[in-house]
Amino acid sequence: MSERTICLHCRIAESMAQRLIPRFVLIGDYLEPNHVHILDTNLAKLEIFVEIRRTSGLALPFEHLRDLANNVHKLILDPFTSRHEEVIDCLMLGADQVCISADSPKRELELAYAASKHVFSRWWIEDWPPHDDVGIAQHHSHILEVAKTCGRQAIVTCARKGVLKSWWQELPPKCKQAFDWHFAPAEGRVINLDVPPAAWLLPSGN
Repeated sequence: MSERTICLHCRIAESMAQRLIPRFVLIGDYLEPNHVHILDTNLAKLEIFVEIRRTSGLALPFEHLRDLANNVHKLILDPFTSRHEEVIDCLMLGADQVCISADSPKRELELAYAASKHVFSRWWIEDWPPHDDVGIAQHHSHILEVAKTCGRQAIVTCARKGVLKSWWQELPPKCKQAFDWHFAPAEGRVINLDVPPAAWLLPSGN
């Protein structure tokens, strides 16, 4: 067997071993994409990641969240919040793990994680790299500071293709090792990285 064939088999095995979690957005009582109703019986077998894309001040959809949490095997929820109270609300409604923005005030991060160890810090990477080296250093420092407060679970979401890979390639080893990273790339698919994340959060069907 040639070296090239062995390498190919290694890559296939590595890909098969990667954890893939379906990613949805909650809109009303449906999950998008694929317009899946929150009471669909097929959800009972799944671990899913669900975003509730809210603007500031918009209330959580409590009834829909309770129904969804009771119907799914495992629910990782991103309520787009920087408030520990809303993290606790989501956990009490039945979510298994809940995100809080990594840019939240330190006290909010501390209170969220003190209330439950089932909390993810969620990082939104809008663009990369920043315009100056100071911004890069501050970002890396912030990752290490949040790691001292929260547990090891973290999610990174990006809205532009190529951003996640650029960010990850420039991340210092200490920052890479600070969390068990879960990636939701704008590409909507697994992308080739030097070190794969703990899990990929991908639109259903990808």
